[in-house]
Amino acid sequence: MTAAHVYSQAPRCQQCEGRALLAKEAAQALVDESLGRLTAARCPSDEGWHVFAPTLDRK
Repeated sequence: MTAAHVYSQAPRCQQCEGRALLAKEAAQALVDESLGRLTAARCPSDEGWHVFAPTLDRK
């Protein structure tokens, strides 16, 4: 398991306000566990995925 698979150890994206850069599988697992409260999106500036809460994040 790499840092990109563990949220707390994931590298942070400088262009996306320090969001965790995750592997697609890790991001999707978080979305699944949140029962739809989180959404996964590909990072526009790096090879990775971010998760965010659409009801809280206004971006």
